[in-house]
Amino acid sequence: MPLTKDTIATTSSDAAASHALLVKAGFVRQSSSGIFGILPMGLRTIEKIEHIIDEEMQAIGSQKLSLPLLLSSESWKKTGRWSGAQGEFFHLKDRKDTDLLLAPTHEEEITQLVGSELRSAKQLPIRLYQIGRKYRDELRPRAGLLRGREFIMKDMYSFDATVEEAYSAYDAVTAAYYAIFRRIGIPFVVAEADSGNMGGSKSHEYHLVSSVGEDTLLTCTCCGYTANEELATGHLKTSPSLLENTPVEHTHEPLGTYEATHAMEFSYAKYTGQNQNNEAVTGYTVIVTPKGRTVNLLKVQTSLGRHLQSKEKIQDGSSIELNGVHHKTILSIPEEIKKSDLHVFLDNGVMPLKYTLAQSGFENATVHAADHYRIAEAGDFCNSCHEDGKSTPLSSVKAIEVGHTFYLGTKYSAALDCGFKVPSQPEKVPAQMGCYGIGVTRLLASVAEATHDDRGIVWPTSIAPYSVCIVPTHDKNVELHKVADKIYDQLEATRFLEKDIIMDDRKAGFGSKMKDAELIGYPFIAVVGQKAISNQIVELHERVKGEKNIVTEVPLGELEKWIQQRLSV
Repeated sequence: MPLTKDTIATTSSDAAASHALLVKAGFVRQSSSGIFGILPMGLRTIEKIEHIIDEEMQAIGSQKLSLPLLLSSESWKKTGRWSGAQGEFFHLKDRKDTDLLLAPTHEEEITQLVGSELRSAKQLPIRLYQIGRKYRDELRPRAGLLRGREFIMKDMYSFDATVEEAYSAYDAVTAAYYAIFRRIGIPFVVAEADSGNMGGSKSHEYHLVSSVGEDTLLTCTCCGYTANEELATGHLKTSPSLLENTPVEHTHEPLGTYEATHAMEFSYAKYTGQNQNNEAVTGYTVIVTPKGRTVNLLKVQTSLGRHLQSKEKIQDGSSIELNGVHHKTILSIPEEIKKSDLHVFLDNGVMPLKYTLAQSGFENATVHAADHYRIAEAGDFCNSCHEDGKSTPLSSVKAIEVGHTFYLGTKYSAALDCGFKVPSQPEKVPAQMGCYGIGVTRLLASVAEATHDDRGIVWPTSIAPYSVCIVPTHDKNVELHKVADKIYDQLEATRFLEKDIIMDDRKAGFGSKMKDAELIGYPFIAVVGQKAISNQIVELHERVKGEKNIVTEVPLGELEKWIQQRLSV
């Protein structure tokens, strides 16, 4: 047990208690920034998580495979993702100057693989998954395994003939995810999410609630509505009925004149993308939101990307980059640049009455339909409840994302020729796809973050490195160690505890061993003392978060039955 007394700082915004505990308890060691070695205790826990995932994935008909970590750039260029996230991925070249990539995800690779084998709809459905390492060039790795540059992930991919069958696959994986997190034994929250550059029209995130989480969830206590703030919508605190006699506000901006019943705020951004000829496409946006509210740039980016694809201004399946610019930059734009497109996005919270394009010099301007282009906040009214005539305010909570599911549609299959022939059509029909991920190493850290107390980690019995730790009270008492060895052999011989028992036979004091056992987080600690010799009784300590251990004296003859009953609770 490579324990350490080194103190890991947990006071900065980048720190997490889970990281300090996993290092101190001998689960991980840092190799370099964002890169960690998994030690035996950590690997045992990860293997237990993977075992649960394997069982639930295979229960829905998914088969396990292993895909390469070093990927060719060709399929990524076809889907438009090669240039879409240059700073996020580990790009490299071989000695022949060929572009390669350390796998951040495997949509392109699995689609290319299935596409090379798929001929007929009779071969569908196909369900494939893997558990392996992924790589992201995080600008600022933080919080240990919660935000690293190398991590272990489960990713599953589904291929179906129709949208209906793809949705059925999505629902089956959703049920499997519920089963996985329930078996692990931790409270989790499911939230509607934005698909981002993954594409598709259906997406959900799986979270553990934690103050160190990077995601903000908005939820309604009345109807249960839960969504990531990037996707959440809500009515403004001011009731629409109160706006009937509100004076109209006139605002003149560099790119237009606006009249609305709300005070307004203006944000500007420049977008870039690639057209069908791989040529750069640029333009500008102005987003009008209620004063004091933050623009949801992700939603603007998604809406604009879909619009540009529908107009064939950018490549199908590709994404655009959207970067904010200062309004003074808009005023100083050279005339030749004003030949590019301008897109105006009006948030539905400003209740626009009139918009007039100013003489800004832009030759092509598009005013998009009003929508929810602001970040929803705690205190906004729930849309679902509002529709029922109620006004329940949304509340916010920080959370750690540990899983994500996407319905992809044909974003990847169409670009990579993954389809099947049908008699009535000369062209292949692209397969309907879904992808489903669980961050395994992130889940390890998240559970430690959610279950620790001031003494250490309190692992759920399902994924604890060992369920039972045997601790003799005296390391020099030969007779005591004989009894401890007998107990070890007795428990090890049982089916439900096979290879799940550990004995602390280090040359150390009893108090030190007990502190270490609580730090590591064994669910049960079997204390073997003089009563085990004189009265055939073992003292069982059950670890409870934030409370004293529950101590029970158990006769040796009933020890196996007692532990089995407690593990099944």
